[in-house]
Amino acid sequence: MIGFELSAEQKQWQQAARDFADKEIRPVAWKLDKGSDEACFWPLMERMSKKGFLAMGVPKEYGGSGLDFMTMSAVVEELAVADGGMAFTATSNSFLPLMVAGTDEQKRTFLPLTSSREKPGLAAFALTEPHAGSDGASITTTATKDGREYVLDGEKCFISNGNIARIYTVLATVDRGKGLKGITAFLVPDHLDGLERGRVEDKLGFRSSHTGTVVFHSVRVPEGNRLGAEGDGFPIAMKVLEVMRIVSCGAVGVGIARAAYESALRFLLTYSNAKKLINQQALSFDLADMLASIEASRLLVWKSCWMLDNKIPAATMSSITKFYVSDMAVEVANKGLNLVGLYGVNEDYPMDKYVRDAKVLQIYEGTNQISRLVASRGILSC
Repeated sequence: MIGFELSAEQKQWQQAARDFADKEIRPVAWKLDKGSDEACFWPLMERMSKKGFLAMGVPKEYGGSGLDFMTMSAVVEELAVADGGMAFTATSNSFLPLMVAGTDEQKRTFLPLTSSREKPGLAAFALTEPHAGSDGASITTTATKDGREYVLDGEKCFISNGNIARIYTVLATVDRGKGLKGITAFLVPDHLDGLERGRVEDKLGFRSSHTGTVVFHSVRVPEGNRLGAEGDGFPIAMKVLEVMRIVSCGAVGVGIARAAYESALRFLLTYSNAKKLINQQALSFDLADMLASIEASRLLVWKSCWMLDNKIPAATMSSITKFYVSDMAVEVANKGLNLVGLYGVNEDYPMDKYVRDAKVLQIYEGTNQISRLVASRGILSC
């Protein structure tokens, strides 16, 4: 039997996230977007961590909250209503490559670096390069074996938390001639010699989430920091993206769309001139369409999370969720901006922020074109 009722514990997490978002994130979201209150970033991270929102999927034995994907998505949606960038930052710390392929020793060593509630650190997934985005086989960062170490050389760009992470998962090739089969994953702590944090990106959206360049100048990484075997990097990356497309894109997208819808509805119900127009079908029909899209998208996210929680392969559904929900968020945010008009470019009704944040959803964790490609291949391979 199918049910749509969250458990009592899931409702508690959802309500806690809603309360935190309203009291802690929403008051500073506009300033973070404008880059005028950067000093509040780490204190906010610390408060998120103490509430258990910064390492949600990490098992409790390593300091995380140990949440399942369904609960995680409910929490992330609430955080994203207040700010998409903060919600995304939370997701990037909540499901790590370590959890896919790490040994017990690696998990004991590295997971606490990002899951400590008292001194939280952030994780970064270093895949994208200046000439290798969607085409993973074009990675040029090299990992050269030298005794019981690997020497990493190369540059990564557009890396979330790239300039502030405590631990990096770096995808590098041990043999360019092997293409995807040469890509290998390494755990790289931020203190290693030769690791250089480069330019911080001034982005269109998700401006509260740090994005930057990381350069590796002959960084020596112990062999014990390799995730899996040589050549396992690409399958590990795909498994991580399978999850992130659902949580980081799907749940975040529903939250951003909700924020746009709720702001537009509040404007139309409270602003004196708008109240005279709300019963016109041109306006009310848009509201109905916006809510219908949000509700349908949430069901898609929830089904995908149910598949992950039940260990059902979800690569195709993950990709469908990613492109469908992100496209929905862009459409809903644009409709919200049209309904609010010029009032949508200020802190009271920050529709321009929702439009910009929603647009980013269509690009990261693999563009929507790549997601459609993955989904179509999954369909045709059945």
